[in-house]
Amino acid sequence: MEEQRILDEMARKLADEDPRLALRLASLGRPGFGAALRSPRSRVLAAAVALALIVVVSLMVYAMIPFRAAGTRHQTGRPASTPTLSHSAQPTGSARASAPAP
Repeated sequence: MEEQRILDEMARKLADEDPRLALRLASLGRPGFGAALRSPRSRVLAAAVALALIVVVSLMVYAMIPFRAAGTRHQTGRPASTPTLSHSAQPTGSARASAPAP
């Protein structure tokens, strides 16, 4: 018991001389952030956040698949937006209808 009394007296002197150091030394034995992560509630919350993140990433990848497929579909050598015209085609009826009759 004598040792405990001496330690308490030393702690009081330390708190009087340097209160910030005394607070830091007193907080060494307290459970910190690591103990909070080991609780069942925090484990369930972390699992729910991880599951939500996996779902969001999966949905984003699923939504972007059509864009990737659209980019590879039109690589045949010529652009799909320019139609090919035949030079042997004759106009059909529009020029004859507007020509004056003899």
